[in-house]
Amino acid sequence: MDSKDFDELSHALDLMEQAWSKGIAEPCRLAGDKQERLQKLLADMHQVQAFAMAVANGDLSHSLKLKGFTAGSLKTLQANLRHLTWQTKMVAEGDLTQRVDFMGEFAESFNSMVQNLADAREQLERANTLLIEEINERKRAEERLRQANERLQTQLRENEALRDQLREQAIHDPLTNLFNRRYLQEMLARELASAARDHHSVSVLMLDIDHFKRLNDTYGHQAGDLVLVALGELLSLQTRHADVACRYGGEEFVVVMPGAMLAFAAQRGEQLRQRFEALRVPYAETELRATLSLGVAAFPQHGESGDQVLRAADHALYAAKASGRNRVCAAEDEFAGPEGFHSAPSTN
Repeated sequence: MDSKDFDELSHALDLMEQAWSKGIAEPCRLAGDKQERLQKLLADMHQVQAFAMAVANGDLSHSLKLKGFTAGSLKTLQANLRHLTWQTKMVAEGDLTQRVDFMGEFAESFNSMVQNLADAREQLERANTLLIEEINERKRAEERLRQANERLQTQLRENEALRDQLREQAIHDPLTNLFNRRYLQEMLARELASAARDHHSVSVLMLDIDHFKRLNDTYGHQAGDLVLVALGELLSLQTRHADVACRYGGEEFVVVMPGAMLAFAAQRGEQLRQRFEALRVPYAETELRATLSLGVAAFPQHGESGDQVLRAADHALYAAKASGRNRVCAAEDEFAGPEGFHSAPSTN
């Protein structure tokens, strides 16, 4: 029985029931149990009809207790649709291994759709894998770049520290840790340029340890070095923050005093002379002592360049040495004799 025959039979049954219910026609009376069999057939057909309509509307929850070819076919269809519904749900949840081996052309279409989904997912997974590998590689490259940058920054800091260290070594005297003559020349030029621009004075003290060669000959060069170090420490502690103390060479030292007038510089020189004369440097079983001679000159009174001012201070120092040592002489007084600005000569 095909669907058309089924529909016609159902329609015929409906007409018969309507006729009987309205009294239009009397159901034919059959002998024996044929009448009951006909009524049972009608009831079974109604069950089949209701079951078929439920399946057609997508309701797979109905049950059919009848047996036979038609009922069996409908129940098989219901079971297949239930299985197909479950397979569709599994596909929706990502299980693309589902395949349908029944229902003819529908099975082919369903299986083709699932296969296409599986192929698309595989392509997406490959693309996602490549993307993840690319992202990971980029992260690794960024990490390598970061590490290289850190190494470069570390190297730069080390180079800068080394450069600063070399710079400090290049401009400092290793024995006294004061600035050296090279730095003095650079710094004095800057200070005089600033003084000329701002119209202020710069004074220069030039110091020399009296009879230093005799001290070295008597006690040795190690003793002489200790006296030089002691003088360097004295200059570091007893000069102003703006002053710059330098070892000029041998036992000669220079103190540059930005903003200081000549008279003030001479007074500071006298204080340094007195403190150094009172200084005692322990050495072996004795105490070393010495005196200073100092010359003072100022910019712009005694020169317009660093060399000129240093030369004037050196001449004043020579005058201090010539007039008895252990004293301070100013540049303008260098030819005025001992009655100029000076300290009392030492007996040493």
